[in-house]
Amino acid sequence: MNTPNTANIRKDVYLLGNTLLRLGLPRLIIRLVVTLSVLALLLYCIQGILARGRGWLEFGLHVSGLNDILGKTVIEFVMQYQKFFWWLIAALLALFVLSLMMGWLRSSIKRGRSALVPLGEVRKLCAGLSVEGLDVLDWVWRDKSSPITVGNLQTTLSQLRTGRQRKLDLARAQKQELALALSPKDALSPDDSSEHPQEKPPETAPLDRSGHREPTLLA
Repeated sequence: MNTPNTANIRKDVYLLGNTLLRLGLPRLIIRLVVTLSVLALLLYCIQGILARGRGWLEFGLHVSGLNDILGKTVIEFVMQYQKFFWWLIAALLALFVLSLMMGWLRSSIKRGRSALVPLGEVRKLCAGLSVEGLDVLDWVWRDKSSPITVGNLQTTLSQLRTGRQRKLDLARAQKQELALALSPKDALSPDDSSEHPQEKPPETAPLDRSGHREPTLLA
């Protein structure tokens, strides 16, 4: 079993990392811009709700005429605890927006993993990766009827870092040993049969029709 070259593994990891960064950089920029924009807008809305909530409530009570209907005591009670109501509204809004954003991020990451790798990038990898790296990539890319995806390259990178090449070599060596153990063995080789020729039985004198042995020169 061959020992994987550590220098080759480091080179392959560096090459795969650069390739993944080059392929995924546009999506990373889009995710970063969208995430920061949504968070900034959410923070602005929450600050506006907490800062203007009291004014909105007072305006609503005055326009609807509830000030006269509910009475001073009820209005004072409502205004005293109205900040908790706006904090609840802000929390619900934040949970809703963050849930939508996380769903979008998961969907974007899934689409990014299923993105096809251009043929030019595959050629660069085939020319730059070592034998160990190509072996692991071939093991990861099991469905040869489908093109290589970014997810295949990500899996190859993680498998190289965790020593997949060493495991593949060990598995092949074990498979070879098992095949040798299960191969049929001949009971007698051709060399043995040539060294020990089969002995012929001694010749006996022919018998006549009456059953008596015919005389020979010796007897």
